[in-house]
Amino acid sequence: MLYNDRMKKNDLTSLVLLAGNSTRMGRPKQHLLLGNQTFLQLIISKLEAFAEITRMLFVGQAGDTDGQNEVAKHNGIWVSNPMPEQGPLSSIRLALPAIAEDSAILLWPVDHPMIGKETVRRIISEWQKQPEMITVPSDGKKRGHPVIFPAWCRPLFKEIPLTDGARSILQMNPQRINHVLSDDFWITRNLNTPEAFSEAENWLKLQAPARQSAE
Repeated sequence: MLYNDRMKKNDLTSLVLLAGNSTRMGRPKQHLLLGNQTFLQLIISKLEAFAEITRMLFVGQAGDTDGQNEVAKHNGIWVSNPMPEQGPLSSIRLALPAIAEDSAILLWPVDHPMIGKETVRRIISEWQKQPEMITVPSDGKKRGHPVIFPAWCRPLFKEIPLTDGARSILQMNPQRINHVLSDDFWITRNLNTPEAFSEAENWLKLQAPARQSAE
């Protein structure tokens, strides 16, 4: 296989979903602060660490000018979802025209901002070893995020019911999943309630002394 062919096969686009209305949080989740960074900034900082990711896409609401400005600062591509109430799958479908047909998709919901950089590194590394497999982090009992969907999943995003969501692709193709075991408990933590958000804030406070002593 030629080098260019191999690189083309392993093309990877990140897709961050942030079009939800965040009714339980009182404001868009992507602009909530954890430490000194918003959810959106935390995710972008991790995505930018990987040269394997050739494009960064973000699907949000048209009125989210702060989100659009943040994405533009990092050369990301913004796609607006005029009907976010239709769910995450509607955002994925809107993003597909901006994603190369031969590209895999690293799918990252915005309410999982605490996933570690090393966790993402391992997910990408495992995907590169088996690029035709759906690469899913897992704690051994429950699947988490982010998930890498190979290019062959593209038509499935258009075929499955909006109410089912991307998880149905996993249910339809259990033999084509590469589970990556991880002890990063944030892969399964949705920060979509005030209680979950408080848990993340408290965890960061507990980590602060250890970080300061290491500096």
